Amino acid sequence: MKRSFTALMSLTLVAGMLLSPIGVAEAKKKKKSGPVVVGKDPAGDWGANADPNIAPLGDVFGQDLVSATIEMADAKTVNFIIGLNALPPSGGMPEASRYTWDFAVDGNDPLEIDGKFTNYSRGACDPTSGQCPPPRDPGMQPFLVRGNCAPTDLVATTFTICEELAQVQAVFDAAAGTITIPVPLAAIDAKPGSKIAGAIGTFSTTVNAAPSAFATYGTFPMDGLITTKVFTVPK
Repeated sequence: MKRSFTALMSLTLVAGMLLSPIGVAEAKKKKKSGPVVVGKDPAGDWGANADPNIAPLGDVFGQDLVSATIEMADAKTVNFIIGLNALPPSGGMPEASRYTWDFAVDGNDPLEIDGKFTNYSRGACDPTSGQCPPPRDPGMQPFLVRGNCAPTDLVATTFTICEELAQVQAVFDAAAGTITIPVPLAAIDAKPGSKIAGAIGTFSTTVNAAPSAFATYGTFPMDGLITTKVFTVPK
């Protein structure tokens, strides 16, 4: 009887701890933040800046934006997810479909994510990033995290010189129509509680999808999305 009473008291004590304010607070602390859709864009508007009749090509090229989402991949990595109306398995135009996302962390200077399905034209050797020479193999689905940007003029054409903060490999999911770009929090100087908000980039939008070789010009048909919500890194 004494052993049974002791065991019962132990179970009661454990249950009380789990249901106590401390236990509830601990459970809330460990709760992870889910994905946050920070921006949306209508389907079928790709190329409207140049010619409204070419919109269907946006799906062929994998450039018709529909959403932008941010989520935590793990405690040290944040996913930037570009949603598309359609995404061919080859990435549309692998070497010529360029995706950019401009943002700021805690109101600091703007940062940029820039990449493609393949990017040998610029990823192998880009003098505007300060990493070349020597040339390199950027691998598949390379995206560059860039910061400390400033406009300059090269061969009578305006470019933006940025410091390369990190190179990551994105995941292109044709079935879901998404491009997931994992970015280390350390690379963008973000920490628990930091707020990631959209910034306006070169093309007057936050997220952009456009044809590109080495560079992208504003006269190219493209699609842009402006984010309207802020993502907070969970504590």
